[in-house]
Amino acid sequence: MQDDYGDAINTQTAAAINARLDEGDARMTRMERELSANTAATEQVRANTADLVEVFRAAQGAFRVLNWIGKAAKPLGYIASACAACLGFWAALKGHLK
Repeated sequence: MQDDYGDAINTQTAAAINARLDEGDARMTRMERELSANTAATEQVRANTADLVEVFRAAQGAFRVLNWIGKAAKPLGYIASACAACLGFWAALKGHLK
């Protein structure tokens, strides 16, 4: 048997190389199995948390709408208080408040 440079490889070295390659193959096969198990577990976690993520996104949308309502309510509060002040002033002028 020869290496890539044309040098002869003795049978003990070839056997050692083959043993190391077999060990590497077994290790790679074990890693592939573990990776498959890890991927399955990750997919299961993703499926289990999908509803929770959906709830958080819905809550985020609800808070956004409540923020818009709050922004609209502030000027409406100013307008309502100005109208109440005007009506109170008008009632005081007409003598309705005694």
